[in-house]
Amino acid sequence: MTSKYTRAIAGRLVARLPDLPKPWNIETLCRDVAAARGRPLTVHAVRLRGLPSGLWYDDGSRDRIIHRASATGYYRDHIILHEICHVLAGHGTPRRDFARVCNSIEEELAETFASMVLKAAGQLPPPDLSATERRAEELLGAFRA
Repeated sequence: MTSKYTRAIAGRLVARLPDLPKPWNIETLCRDVAAARGRPLTVHAVRLRGLPSGLWYDDGSRDRIIHRASATGYYRDHIILHEICHVLAGHGTPRRDFARVCNSIEEELAETFASMVLKAAGQLPPPDLSATERRAEELLGAFRA
């Protein structure tokens, strides 16, 4: 269950976003976030065997977000938004500190942020969650704000 503190911090980060695109479009939001920050942001879809669903890193000149190529629609957008939260919150980057263990508070914040943005954009998770996705939702609250 997400704490009030986490929801409050996520809400502050959501408020820092540029206006959400209408109709919803994650690529437009990424472009607007990059423009607002004055720093390029590139999203890459790749096959990630054995790695997390998504990853953000600073390559020294731009922010890069990588997500599983198999993720589409709502789930792809959720992964990208999760990583955008790490960018906006100033969380550590794997490039600079690859051995860093994921901080559960940072992960809870990123999940909450992604869900809040999607909800604000009128995007809801598909009703046909798999057993694995339902379990992730129960454990992490990954698909609800």
